[in-house]
Amino acid sequence: MSIRQGVLSIGVLLALCTTVDAREFTSTVSESGAITRLRPEFKIPDEPNQLFYVQRSPNSNTVIYTARLDAGGALDRREPVEGFWRKFNIDGTKQPLNIIERMMAYGVRTDRMGTNGPVTFTIAALPERKISVSLDGNKRPQALLQVGARTIRLAYVYLHVVEGGFMPDVPELDIFGTDIASGKAVHENLVQK
Repeated sequence: MSIRQGVLSIGVLLALCTTVDAREFTSTVSESGAITRLRPEFKIPDEPNQLFYVQRSPNSNTVIYTARLDAGGALDRREPVEGFWRKFNIDGTKQPLNIIERMMAYGVRTDRMGTNGPVTFTIAALPERKISVSLDGNKRPQALLQVGARTIRLAYVYLHVVEGGFMPDVPELDIFGTDIASGKAVHENLVQK
């Protein structure tokens, strides 16, 4: 077995273990006039067709999710969402997610799609939360997420990471966005039970 096959096998095994032992969270939802920045010193990314981003407590390196559009400006039905790193803690370069990151944490799993309408996907580490991607009235891509009874346009997610061991632990995360009905900023805090 090659090293690459070994890493792939470990990644598949870990992914299977993670889906069997799903984590449970306690959710608290609040609203305000503006989206809170938990780490104002971290750069806010601004990528073409950006949907949302994920920041983490250890450093300013950020995972960014963008929509892929076809030549006509519609969502690319083959691969509608891309996730990648911006290494802001180093030099700001764009780097792909590695295989473990794609399978265990930040990878995108797209649901079956029709030829029109929104695309639904999940993130590997939080498969129970479906995110819908569509084009808004100005033909800009947006990521929509259900938070309680509200639908929000997702802005960013902040992970409280505890490093150590083979995989870091995320006992708490915060989701930020804008309620598409009221226009108010919505914050969901999830704490692992």
